[in-house]
Amino acid sequence: MRIEAFAVGPLLANAYVLVSGGEAAVLDPGGFPPELRQAVDGTQVRYVLLTHGHFDHADGALAAHEHTQAPIAYHSQERDVFWAMGQKPPPLGLEVADGHRLALGEEELVVWHLPGHSPGSVAYLWHKGKTVWVGDVVFSGSVGRSDLPGGDWNTLERSLTRLLELEDDWRVLPGHGPASTIGEERRSNPFLRGLQSGAG
Repeated sequence: MRIEAFAVGPLLANAYVLVSGGEAAVLDPGGFPPELRQAVDGTQVRYVLLTHGHFDHADGALAAHEHTQAPIAYHSQERDVFWAMGQKPPPLGLEVADGHRLALGEEELVVWHLPGHSPGSVAYLWHKGKTVWVGDVVFSGSVGRSDLPGGDWNTLERSLTRLLELEDDWRVLPGHGPASTIGEERRSNPFLRGLQSGAG
């Protein structure tokens, strides 16, 4: 699978384009600038995937949907987050939940529900490529805030513990900042100290 990353919107959040077998997904379009649009032109866009509903990850979702006609996919619990942050929820074309499997070309993404940063935060796992898109659940050396509407630190800790079940060589593609690995975060992220060590 080909993966491209773009820094979009006023907070330069990470948006991603995933391409396999002529099909594509746009993930966390906090904006939909021309370079992102060009990256999907010529493909069949299957999904506009959101990890959560904060503006810096979702403000370009409607534009991406209108350009590609692909359904916007997010967890239904994020509707309240959009409203709480002063945003109208984009049309929910595909409701995702824990364990859902999404075909993309020759590949497959699996949804994990990882609340805590927001109640409907999800990650998308590509098992074949040992890659996980985590939104704002965890970053290189840090974790997402839990003090925004619907956030909860204890819940976030449980989600982080679940992520640590993945093996060390899994690549972590976050909503902000550089990529990392589960192993690197297990060893050096101060917010993960004391959590269950996981697969190792």
